[in-house]
Amino acid sequence: MKKLLATVLLFGSLWGLFECSVGDFLHDYDLSVVTAAFAIFLMSVTRLKYGQPGMQLGMALVAGLLRHFNPVGTCLICSSIAIIIEGLAFEIIWVFPWKKYDTLSMKVGMGVISFYSIYAFGYLATQILTPLFTATFFLSDLIGVVPRIFSQAVLAGLIGSIFLPLAFWVDSLSISFNDKFYYPSTISLISMCWIAIIAGI
Repeated sequence: MKKLLATVLLFGSLWGLFECSVGDFLHDYDLSVVTAAFAIFLMSVTRLKYGQPGMQLGMALVAGLLRHFNPVGTCLICSSIAIIIEGLAFEIIWVFPWKKYDTLSMKVGMGVISFYSIYAFGYLATQILTPLFTATFFLSDLIGVVPRIFSQAVLAGLIGSIFLPLAFWVDSLSISFNDKFYYPSTISLISMCWIAIIAGI
C-alpha cells in the first residue's frame, strides 16, 4: 500500500509538472490535445504495469491540484477540472478488460476508442463545469463549442492508435526497482516536481 501511494504521488507529480510546463506551451499553440494524449498514455502505462483500478484517478487528483496551485499559466481551474475528469473517464473506460486483447489491430482500435472517448468526455465536462464554478453556464456556449470538441477528439483518437500499442510495448519491458533505492529516488523526484511547480516553472 505504501509503495502504491508513493507511485501515485510520483506519476501524478510528473503529470502535473508536464501540464504546468509543456502543457502551457502547447496550449498557447492550441495543441492541448497533445497534452491530454500524453496524460492518457501515462495512465495507460501505469494501469497495464500495476493493474490497480483507482490509481489513475489518484494520479489525476495529484496532477490537477498541482496544476491549480501553479502560479503561472491561464485558466487554472478549467485545466485542473480537465485533468481530474480525464482521470475519472479513464477509470470508466478501463473497466473493460483491455489487457486481454493482444493483437495489434485490437490495440490500435482500443487506442482510438479510449483516447477519443476520454478526451471528448474531459473537454465536454470542462466546458460545463468551469462556468458553473466561475461564472454562469449558458447552453448556447456549449453548443457552439461541441463541433470543436469532437473534431479535436478525432485527433486524440488518431494519436491513441499509436500511443496505446506503445503503452503495451512499455508494459512488456522487464523493469524492476529495488525498494532500497525506490523510495529515496521517488521522494526526490516528487520534491523536485513540486518545487518546480510552486516556483512557477
